[in-house]
Amino acid sequence: MSQGKRSGIVKVSLRQVNDGISVIDLEGDFDLYSSPKAREILLKLAKEKAPAVVVNLSKVGYMDSSGIATLIEALRALGKYGGKLILAGVNLKTMEVIKLARLEKIFDIKENEEQALASTKSQTQQV
Repeated sequence: MSQGKRSGIVKVSLRQVNDGISVIDLEGDFDLYSSPKAREILLKLAKEKAPAVVVNLSKVGYMDSSGIATLIEALRALGKYGGKLILAGVNLKTMEVIKLARLEKIFDIKENEEQALASTKSQTQQV
């Protein structure tokens, strides 16, 4: 592997949980080489008008501006119809990238998947 080139996400998986909520689990590096996989799934969910999507980042070791751009695009696509994007399990390195881009107040960030899913239930009960 040449210097500066990351290995990419090892795994992108999608799970459906109660009330049509989707969870995307990312594992590995969320970068230029791997973000298209996640983007495809996120935009498909937005097209299907998913009420909320939780992106589990707990196993992401590295995220660059391509990963950030993918999350912003998904946030906008879901927001067009009132859907929610929730980030879960953001580690310190990933949070540094989010803060560097000044996006920590834009994204709904929860400590873990359990809290993210609980927040979707409280949002649907308020409606």
